[in-house]
Amino acid sequence: MKAFAVATLLALTLLFLSPDAGAERRPFDPGRAGFSVRLNEIASDYRVFAVFLLPGEDLAMRPSRPVRVTSPKGQVRAIRDGWSWTAPARPGVYPLQLSAGSARMTVNAVVMRPASEMRGGAMDHYMIGTYVVRAGGAGDVNEAPRGFIQVTREMLDLPVSPHFRLGQFLCKQESAWPKYMVLREPLVLKLEAVLQKVNAAGIRADGFTVMSGFRTPHYNAAIGNRTTSSRHLYGGAADVFIDEDRDGRMDDLNRDGHHDRRDAEVLYRLIDGLSREPAPVFVPGGLSAYAANAAHGPFVHVDARGVRARW
Repeated sequence: MKAFAVATLLALTLLFLSPDAGAERRPFDPGRAGFSVRLNEIASDYRVFAVFLLPGEDLAMRPSRPVRVTSPKGQVRAIRDGWSWTAPARPGVYPLQLSAGSARMTVNAVVMRPASEMRGGAMDHYMIGTYVVRAGGAGDVNEAPRGFIQVTREMLDLPVSPHFRLGQFLCKQESAWPKYMVLREPLVLKLEAVLQKVNAAGIRADGFTVMSGFRTPHYNAAIGNRTTSSRHLYGGAADVFIDEDRDGRMDDLNRDGHHDRRDAEVLYRLIDGLSREPAPVFVPGGLSAYAANAAHGPFVHVDARGVRARW
């Protein structure tokens, strides 16, 4: 009885000390700004979003309503239906602030290093490898990266959207800093759309764990993957799972008491259903559910190649 009383007291103490005790979890916030902006060829209405540019490249911002734009550096000028910003020559992050009344949006403009600066398949000390460009094909499969994001430690937590950070997509390749990567905006938009769909379906998730995002061709070959057309190489794919209890594996989404491929299939079906929405509501691409093995738990591959693919 004494042991039972102690255990009960401990459980009650933990309950009342818990920051969530007695309070309902806040509703999922999709992170909308209250207005949308077309950023060159990408449209976003998120309170924070990232775009990736080359030095000297112009970013046309065409908002759904009049906005004011401020920038820490780089030339901002008015154009007929919005604003244009010219990227500085120096690589880095330049937050652009857009405001329309009380509504606010931050566009993290990331200036990349041009791919033409690679030497011997490397960007400075960081080995990238060789991209194979093929003629023909569909979607963006044949587009070699125009540039690479120079990533410092300080940039790992850079928001690229309301629920995702730049560091989540960094290649796992061992190297000194800075490191280099590619990330395509359509992939980020797709992941945000999927996350909102998941929450609307009654599965609470504040984000996805990105098991694998960008991979350099060098790293891809080193882990035994011989394909040269994987969307991971182009910053357009992510292997993800939901891990709200932070135990490092896919949550039990179907609530059968197991963590297996069937949980990945729950996420697969939600994404596949969302894929019936026309672009630009949802970017078509590849989708596959994977079972656990000795190296990882179950996960889902999502990409934004521009054409539907299932395997």
